Amino acid sequence: NVPETAWEYIVIHHSAGTSGSVESIHKEHIQRKDSSGNRWLGIGYHFVIGNGHGMKDGEVQATFRWNEQIHGAHSGNAMVNARGIGICLIGNFEDHPPTPAQVKAIRDLVKTLASRHHISKTDVIGHGSVKATACPGKHFPLKELRDVVPGS
Repeated sequence: NVPETAWEYIVIHHSAGTSGSVESIHKEHIQRKDSSGNRWLGIGYHFVIGNGHGMKDGEVQATFRWNEQIHGAHSGNAMVNARGIGICLIGNFEDHPPTPAQVKAIRDLVKTLASRHHISKTDVIGHGSVKATACPGKHFPLKELRDVVPGS
C-alpha cells in the first residue's frame, strides 16, 4: 500500500556465490556498515532471483526495500542507490551463466519494471557500470536482457 518511487535505473547483480536466499543475504548485509559507520538496514537489493540452491530456481522474491519503496544499498553510488532498483541473481556468472529459469525470471521482471517505470534499455545496467567490479559477470546476458525493454 506504499506509493511507488520514481525509479530511473535497473541495476543487475550476481551474488558471486553458489547458493543464497533473501534471508541469507539479509543476515550478511545487516552486519555491514556504510562509510559513516552506520549499520545497513539489511539486504541491499530490491529483488532476489534464486538458482535452486537456497531458493527455488527462477523464484523471484521482493525484499523489504521494494515493499517499502526505499533506496537500495547495492551499487556503491548514492544517486544510483536512491533511484535504481537492485536485482540480485544467486550465482557466480564469472564462472557460468545463469540458469534458464533465472534468465526467464529476470527477463519477465525487467520487462515489467521497465514498462511500469518508463525505464529505457540504456538504463538497465550491470553493477560494473556503476562501480569497478566484474558484477554481474562475463556470462550474464546483459545485452540480450536489454532487448526485452518495451520500445527497444
